[in-house]
Amino acid sequence: MSSTRRHATTGMFRSRRIAAAALAAALPLSVATAVGTAGTAAAEDAPAAATVPEAFPTQAEAEKAGYVPAKEAGWRKWVYLQEDKTDDNGQVSKAGDRYTRMEELQVHSPSMGRDIPIVTIRAKEDAANAPTLYLLNGADGGSGRANWLEQSSAIDFYANKVQNVNVVIPMAGAFSYYTDWQQPSVFDKDGNEKGGVQKWETFLTSELPGVMEKNHLKTTNEKRAIVGMSMSASTTLVYAEQHPGLYDAIGSFSGCPATSGGPANSVDAVFGAKGGQVSYEQMWGDRDGDIAHRNDAQLNVDKLRDQHNIYVSSGTGLMGEHDVPSGDILRGNALGSVTPAVEGGVIEAATNNCTHAFKAKADQAGINQANNNLVFDFHPTGTHQWGYWQDDMINSWPTIAAGLGLGEGAQQLSDEYATEYRADHQGVGSAVPPLG
Repeated sequence: MSSTRRHATTGMFRSRRIAAAALAAALPLSVATAVGTAGTAAAEDAPAAATVPEAFPTQAEAEKAGYVPAKEAGWRKWVYLQEDKTDDNGQVSKAGDRYTRMEELQVHSPSMGRDIPIVTIRAKEDAANAPTLYLLNGADGGSGRANWLEQSSAIDFYANKVQNVNVVIPMAGAFSYYTDWQQPSVFDKDGNEKGGVQKWETFLTSELPGVMEKNHLKTTNEKRAIVGMSMSASTTLVYAEQHPGLYDAIGSFSGCPATSGGPANSVDAVFGAKGGQVSYEQMWGDRDGDIAHRNDAQLNVDKLRDQHNIYVSSGTGLMGEHDVPSGDILRGNALGSVTPAVEGGVIEAATNNCTHAFKAKADQAGINQANNNLVFDFHPTGTHQWGYWQDDMINSWPTIAAGLGLGEGAQQLSDEYATEYRADHQGVGSAVPPLG
């Protein structure tokens, strides 16, 4: 693998280097912290389905629709070509055209009365028979720079390097926990002042899956998985608990599964980034009420008894390879290590405590690797930032693939990609000047 990486949808290459400024901007936002018969029924029995039109053919058409403010759609640079390109076969693509297997979809949610931006990545081969993976962003929902497209190699990894899988990424939902809110909040409406109280769980578990997979992706494969990080890490566990049979695999990176009662302060920490504009009570009401308890993944861990292929990760909060100035993320920017050390370290230490408490409850319930393929990946170091979620994305693939029916060869592909990625994203070592 060269010093650049291949984009999923063309023969073109683009480099990936996360600047310290991007890390500093992204980290506070993200931390301010099988489908079998049952799953199919859960998607089809919803009172209304989402409306999924054809993908926008060009960036200009997407911008003309105006359903997403331009300032919240920086992710479009990964969906559409930013300059004219000619591939190895002489095929010319114009700036603004979308990459072949990337799509932007304006999906209408009946429950929220608003249009949701969705990015999809089609499987590299035989997309019509590929399973579907849903990726949830962290606290900014994808509307800023802290999203899977901007801060990771998710496009390259899922589209090019592993077995065939279709990927669906909602690019909205800032500070929502992707849950059904009880009261209005500042995030209820889109950029055009359309929408009502947030109903993200309804949208993502009932309105979207059936129509997305059968009508739009047109896949015959009923297997699906869901992965979340930071804010959405507890969400994926709650979805699995409250919608048994809907998912065949779950990924939960650096989250706090306990969210009611005293541990509700972890939610307060996420909302703190919005300066009090949203509150726990708007979302779930009384911190010890029925709705709060329903959305506490640790309280409901016993509901994972029939769930298989679950990957849960956490770092310790201690600075690791992705936090030091000489590493692959900061690449010589000594000041860039301040944010991970001061903010990210404290937050990841807290999620580490949460995750160990969750493991203890799972062990008590007999939910473990032997019975459920529940894999806990406790990193010896690591703060709350994208370098480690990139690692989790790679390391979780064998677990996710097992649920999607892609287990054969998954570990080898994961290992090979990890080796290639590390070779392509090395730090600068001793060339880094000391801080100060």
